[in-house]
Parts: sequence; structure tokens; C-alpha cells
Amino acid sequence: MQTTYHIKAGDINVNLLESIKKLFRENDPVTLTVQLEKPANQDQFELFLKSEALQKKYPPIRVDNDIDLSSLANEVNL
Repeated sequence: MQTTYHIKAGDINVNLLESIKKLFRENDPVTLTVQLEKPANQDQFELFLKSEALQKKYPPIRVDNDIDLSSLANEVNL
């Protein structure tokens, strides 16, 4: 049996899942596939604001040139 639902993400809730569950027997394997039907269109300014907020949250860090990052990584991987 195959059923296709075209719904908005906000309409997904426990009641929907329960109604799908009632269509099948208890031990039937069920596969749910979720697909975004159209790409989200974000304007450039919105993306800029998000990246700016991330840069403020995680500012660049300067690392002293004398630090051997490879040896530090090797110590962590031991």
C-alpha cells in the first residue's frame, strides 16, 4: 500500500502520525519519506544577517604561529 500526503510542515502532528499508523497492522514495516517540494528562497540580506550573527557568536581566533597544531591533534587522538 502506498499513500502520499502533501501537507505543510506545521500540519505535522501526533494526530497525523496516529492516523497513518491506523492504516497498517501493528508489525507492518512502514517507510516515511520527507521531501521539501520547493527550495527555500532566502534573500541575500537575510543570509548576511545570519552569517553576521554567527560571526558575533563565534568570533575569529588568532593562533600563535609557534603552536604546532599537528602535535596537539596527535595528543588528542591518542
